Amino acid sequence: MTDIPDTPRAAPAGAPEAAGDEEAFHIPDEIAAALIEFAAVEQLSRGDAICLILREYLRAKGYLKGMPAA
Repeated sequence: MTDIPDTPRAAPAGAPEAAGDEEAFHIPDEIAAALIEFAAVEQLSRGDAICLILREYLRAKGYLKGMPAA
């Protein structure tokens, strides 16, 4: 059986970041579970689900303009 590692936690403020770690962040367990369920129901990959959620949120808040709905 393959274990899935936890989402990496961000480095403490002021700590040097390794290359590629600048986008790593911790997702709380309850949000990760909801994300997995959303992705399964919508038949999306986890990454595509995150992008869809962020796109719609940013559009609703007015930060994303002129982008067609996916």
